[in-house]
Amino acid sequence: MPLEDPSDEIKIDFNVSTGIKIICDTPEVPLDERNLCHKAAAKYAESGGITPNWEITIVKNIPIAGGMGGGSSDAAAVLRILNEKYQKLNIEELTAIALQCGADVPFFLNPRPALAEGVGDVFKYPKQKFPEIALLLINPGFPISAAWAYKNLSPDTIGEPADGYEQKILKALQENNLEILAKLISNDLSIAAYKKFPILKILKEELLRSGAAVAEISGSGPTLFALFESSEKCDEAEKLFKGNYPQMTIIKSSMKHLQ
Repeated sequence: MPLEDPSDEIKIDFNVSTGIKIICDTPEVPLDERNLCHKAAAKYAESGGITPNWEITIVKNIPIAGGMGGGSSDAAAVLRILNEKYQKLNIEELTAIALQCGADVPFFLNPRPALAEGVGDVFKYPKQKFPEIALLLINPGFPISAAWAYKNLSPDTIGEPADGYEQKILKALQENNLEILAKLISNDLSIAAYKKFPILKILKEELLRSGAAVAEISGSGPTLFALFESSEKCDEAEKLFKGNYPQMTIIKSSMKHLQ
């Protein structure tokens, strides 16, 4: 499910000296070939037969290595901007490049609610619309490597979902039934994260006590998301956690059916 906030800002200057240059004022972001935006731009130039003269500026608002797809969404944004400019690739070719950059990147080429299969590159888009759901994000301020998270994923937790799982979760979302969602939402990657970083389990428990109907780790972590029955309850929890944890990044957002 895509969120409108937080979001990074991507700008490409097409009138610079030959090459690909990355600019970002966040020190933790690499500015060379390790950067997914650089990788995406290089692959687009190669596939499109273009000599790049691009300066890509990244303004980070999404926590780095926070399990929220920040780097992946940035890479997808670069691919979309370049293809709007040059119109060299069709959607299948663009998706193939996106997948080479990372398993999460294809989703952000067309960010809307989806059920993902395969390695995260095969999507089924629900036809039904979903109501807006108030959501609180808490990032504790340290990164978790996705590679570490998957390395520590227990094979025992992986398996096919129960029959009717997709229909149940879509129905619960459509009806804004958070009680049912609480029973359906889980994250196999969270087990190792809770064990290594006990603060995440503490934060989850405090979110539930503060009125959240659902609380869980997002992606590979460490960011937690919490769903609330009303915007007012979410506001109260936001105020509480900002008071108790001023050093953490706490963002109120919402789940919307973006088109």
